[in-house]
Amino acid sequence: MADVAAPPDVLSTSIDAIRSSQARQRPIVMVTCAADGLPWVCVPDCGELRVIEDRYLRVAIWPDDPAVDDLERGEPVLLIVTGPPDVHLIRAKARRLTDAAMVWAHYDLTITSARTADRGTTPYLDARTEALNSTVPR
Repeated sequence: MADVAAPPDVLSTSIDAIRSSQARQRPIVMVTCAADGLPWVCVPDCGELRVIEDRYLRVAIWPDDPAVDDLERGEPVLLIVTGPPDVHLIRAKARRLTDAAMVWAHYDLTITSARTADRGTTPYLDARTEALNSTVPR
């Protein structure tokens, strides 16, 4: 995967929101896609999701959690992070760490895009642009 520059304000505020959520013990929602196409929601506990670098996170998941099957199939990850007044939508790609300690399934998450969620029900006239990605149609 090519390394793509992100607008620093969007990516850094998303990373700050992750750090702040953990410090304040606000849940971070991790969504994957199950084999049947339905979303699977996982809420990592404090300490199970860590910021490693600006575009890299690490998550520890109990090995029999259905999210592990989704990540093993290469499904993308969506993290929903509240950082008042915004809600951050962070997309990532997972790679399993094979030599991780303990019984947890450990994954490195590479952020592929980050943006703040829109609020309300205003109609959309233009496609949205996400940080790290080109234009993404709604």
